[in-house]
Amino acid sequence: MQRALGDAFLLERELKGGMSRVFIAREKALGRTVVLKVLPPELSASLSSERFRREIQVAANLQHPHIVPLLSAGQAGDFLYYTMPLVEGESLRERLVHGGELPVRIAVRILSEVARALAYAHRHGIVHRDIKPDNILLTGDDAQVADFGIAKAISASAQYGDLTSAGVALGTPMYMAPEQASADPTSDARADLYSLGVVAYEMLAGQPPFQGRTSAHLMAAHATERPVPVRERRRAVPVALGDMIMRLLEKRPADRPQSADELLSILEVSQAAADPAPTTQVHASALSAPAPQRRGWWIAAGVAAVALVVVLVVAGLRTWEPAVKVNQDVVAVVPFRVTAADSSLAYLREGMVDLLAAKLSGVAGTRAADPRSLLAVWRTAARSGEDLPAGQAARVAERIGAGRMIQGDVVGTRQQITINATMLQTPTRSLVASATVEGSPDSLPRLVDRLAIKLLALQAGESEQRLANLVSTSFPALRAYLEGQAQVRRGEYRSAANKFKLAIQEDSTFALAGLGLTRANTWFGGPFDGPGSVLAWKYRDKLSAADRALLESYLGSRWPAPRQWRDGIAAAERFVQVAPDNPEAWSELADNLYHWGMVAGIPDAHQRAAQAFAKSLALDSSFAPALEHGPSLALTLGDTAGARKALALLMRVDSASGTVASERWHVALATRDTATRRRIMESDSNYAPYMMSIGIAAGLPLQDIEPILAQNRARAVTVDDQASMQRLTHNYFLITGRPSRGVPLPSTLPEPARLAMQYTESRLADGDTTANPVIGPALERLIGIPLNADERSAAVRFVAGQLALDHGRLELAHRAVADLRAASAPPDSAARREVPSGFAILLEAELAAKQKSPELPRLLNQLDSALVSASSIPFALMGNLIASRLWEEQGDLPRALAAIRRRIWDLVVNPYYVTYHREEGRLAALNGDRQGAIRAYRRYLTIRANAEPRLQPQLRQVQNELDGLLRETTDK
Repeated sequence: MQRALGDAFLLERELKGGMSRVFIAREKALGRTVVLKVLPPELSASLSSERFRREIQVAANLQHPHIVPLLSAGQAGDFLYYTMPLVEGESLRERLVHGGELPVRIAVRILSEVARALAYAHRHGIVHRDIKPDNILLTGDDAQVADFGIAKAISASAQYGDLTSAGVALGTPMYMAPEQASADPTSDARADLYSLGVVAYEMLAGQPPFQGRTSAHLMAAHATERPVPVRERRRAVPVALGDMIMRLLEKRPADRPQSADELLSILEVSQAAADPAPTTQVHASALSAPAPQRRGWWIAAGVAAVALVVVLVVAGLRTWEPAVKVNQDVVAVVPFRVTAADSSLAYLREGMVDLLAAKLSGVAGTRAADPRSLLAVWRTAARSGEDLPAGQAARVAERIGAGRMIQGDVVGTRQQITINATMLQTPTRSLVASATVEGSPDSLPRLVDRLAIKLLALQAGESEQRLANLVSTSFPALRAYLEGQAQVRRGEYRSAANKFKLAIQEDSTFALAGLGLTRANTWFGGPFDGPGSVLAWKYRDKLSAADRALLESYLGSRWPAPRQWRDGIAAAERFVQVAPDNPEAWSELADNLYHWGMVAGIPDAHQRAAQAFAKSLALDSSFAPALEHGPSLALTLGDTAGARKALALLMRVDSASGTVASERWHVALATRDTATRRRIMESDSNYAPYMMSIGIAAGLPLQDIEPILAQNRARAVTVDDQASMQRLTHNYFLITGRPSRGVPLPSTLPEPARLAMQYTESRLADGDTTANPVIGPALERLIGIPLNADERSAAVRFVAGQLALDHGRLELAHRAVADLRAASAPPDSAARREVPSGFAILLEAELAAKQKSPELPRLLNQLDSALVSASSIPFALMGNLIASRLWEEQGDLPRALAAIRRRIWDLVVNPYYVTYHREEGRLAALNGDRQGAIRAYRRYLTIRANAEPRLQPQLRQVQNELDGLLRETTDK
C-alpha cells in the first residue's frame, strides 16, 4: 500500500477496521496526521474512481461540530482511499466493550449529538447508511459521526449495477433497518434513525436488540421480530426515552419518527435524567440463599403474584379482549390433537407448536408467536390440559396478538402418520389455507417442512397448481421465493429480483424462482435472457400448465429465438384459460395487449387491456402490476377522470417510485395541474424516457421534458449514460419539430448505424437532409458484403438498399435484398433470420412499387403478415409506416389506415411516431373516421406546438384540415 501511495502519505500504523483497511498516516504536503481508509480491492475494482472522488468531494462539504469531515479521496494503484482528520479519544464501540452500558445521562447526550449530526446531513441530502458504535467517535463524552457520505459515494460510483450482486453489503447487519437489508430502492433517511435506535438500545441495555446470530438471521430478526422493550432490560430508563427508542425500532419506516429533529425534543427532556443503577444482574446464588428473616415474605409474595397472574389471565380470557393489538403478520401455532393408536406420538401435541413455529418466522413477512407465551395462556384456558374448541383456541391466539392461527391433528401409527393442518384468520375464523402430509414418523422434519411449505405458499397467494413444484424445493429456497412473490405483488421489483436470486442460489433447479426472476426483470429493465430465463426454460417441464403459459408470454414458444408479439399475447390468453381466477393471468394478458396488441394488428387492444386489468384488480385490488399502467391507459382512451382514479389506486401501493412520478406527471399535464408538474420537475427525476414515450403515445405536451433532459445530461457520468442521454435529447428535438436545435447522434454508435439513422430520420421524421449526399456512398459501399443475421446489421443494410432505390440505382437495391435473404445465422437459430427476411420483404415491396410489378399485391400481403407477427422493433417502426404508404398507393385506404395504427405502445421514444400521428389523421379522414382523425391531428399538433419555422407550413396544413373536420362534425 505504501508503494502504491508513493510520497503523498507515510503510513505509520494500522488500526482495526471493518470492511476497509484503516491506517494512521502522515500527509506530507500539509504535514498533518490523518486517518486513511482503503476500500477492499474487490470493491474498488467495481467502482468508477473519478465518480467516487467527486462524490467524496460533495460529502466533504458537510461541516458540523458532530461530523468528522472528509478531507480527500484518491486512487493508489488498484486501491481507492479517502482521508479524514484523526480524532483523539475512542470509539463508542470501545467504550461499550470496556465499560458496558452507559449512564442514562451520557447515553442521552451522545444520542442528542448524533441526532444533530443526522439532522444536518439529512437536510443536505446525505444518508449515512452505516450508523453503528464503530462510526461514533468520542472525545470525552462529546460525539462525532464518521464516514458520512461513504455509502452514497460507493453506490453512486458502482459501474456494474447492484453492488450486492458482487457480495458487497452497504451497512452492518446488526444495525441495519429492514428496508435497507432488503435493498428497498425507496429506503431513505429513516433507515439511519432505525440504526440509531439500535445504538441507543445497546448503550442503555448493554447489548443490541438481537445478537449471537449469523448476518442473514440478524437481518431476518430486524425484519420480523419485535425486540424486548428496552425498559424491560433496564427499568431505570425514563419512560419517554424508552418509548422513543422502541419507536425508532419499528419495522415500517412510516411508524418511526420521521426526522432526526423529531428525536431531539424527547432527548432534551431526558437529558437531565439522573444516572440510574446498572441493569440488575440476578445470580443463582442470590436465589438459592435468601436472607433467613425474609424467606417467608418472598414465598408469600411469590404465591400472591402467581395467583394474581392466573386471575388476570382467566379474567382476560373470559372477556376475550386481546391483551395486545392483533397483528395479521403474527401466526399462533396451537397444540395439535393427537389421536394416534400409538401413545408414543403424544409428544407431537405440543411438539408441533415448536416445530412449525420455527419454520414460519421470516417468510414473506410472517412471524410465529412465541411458543412459550402461547402455551402459558393455553394451559390456563384449558385448565387440565384438554383440547380447546376452535373458537376458544382462536381467542387464545388473539389474546397474544396473533391475527392468524394454525391448528391441526395427528393420526396414525408408529410406522405411518398423517398430519392435517388448517390456517384461520383469528378475528373472523375464516379459512386461509389447509394442508395434509403423510409419511413415517422417522421423516418428521421433512414432513413438517412440506406442511409448512404448503401452508405458507397458499396463504401467500400461490395456487394449488404450484404446490408440487414448491414442495419439492428446500425450505430456505421457498422462503426467499415467497418473499420475492410478496414483493412483486407490492410492486417492489428490484427487491423481488434479489429474493429470487437467493432462491436460485439455494436450489439451482427451482424453475418457479427462475420464472419469478424473469418476471421481476421485465419491470425494471433487467436482463431478459439472464439466469432466471435459462433456468425456467431448462426446467419448464416442472412447471404447471399455467406457469408454462406465463413463461411463454415472456419468452415466446421458441426461446432463445426472439419472441413474436402475437406469440406472447397467445400465451397470455392460454394463461387466462387455465387459471381464470388468477389475478396475475389477467394482468399478464392486459400488459401484453397494452404494449403489443396494436402492433400485432388488434384494433381494440387498449379497450381489451383495460377490461383485463379491471378483471385482475377485481380478483386482487392490491396487485401492483395490474395498477402500473392504469393512468396512462386511461389517458390513451381519453378518460381523464379514470386516469385520476387509476393514479390514486396506484399510489396506495407505490407512492415514491420513478414510474409513479412519471404517471403523476402525465395526469398533471392532462388535468393542467401545474403545482404537481412543478414538484416533479424539481425532483431528482431520471425517468425522461418513460415520460417521453407516454407523452408521444398519448399526444401530451412535452415542454417539461427539456429541462429534465438537461439535468440528466449534466449528471451523466459514464460513457454509456452520456450516450443514452445524448440520443434521447437528439430524438426529443426531432419529435418536437426543432431538429436544428438538437444534438447529433452519439459518436459511440458505429458509423454505419449512425448514418442509417440520419438518413431514415430525414426520410420518415422531417430530419436534416443536408448530410444525405455524404451518407449515400458510405452506406452503398456495404452492399455485397456478407451480412450477419442480427437486428442492427439487417436494419443498416435495408437502409443502404432503400437509399440506392431512392437514387434510382435499382440493381444495387436488388443486391441489398439478396444480402438480406442470405444473412448468416447459426444452424440451430433459423428464427434469427426472421428479421433480415422481414427487411428483405419490405425492400422488395418498395422495389415492386417502383417498378410497378404485378408481384406487389402478393408482396404487400406477405409484408403485412410479417409485420403483425414480428419480434423486431426497428422493423415494425419503419415497416408499418412504409407499408401504409404502399397500400395507399394501391388505393387500399382501409389497409393503409390499419398499417399506420400498428404501433408499439409506450416502450419506444422514436421520432417516426409524430409522422404516424400526422399520417393517421390524414388516412382516418380519407376513410371517413372523423373522430379518429381529430384525435390523431390533435396529438400531432400538441407535440409539435413549438416547431421551428421550416415545419410551420406543415403545421398550418394540419391545423386547417383539423378545423375542417371540426366544422363538419359541428354541422352534422
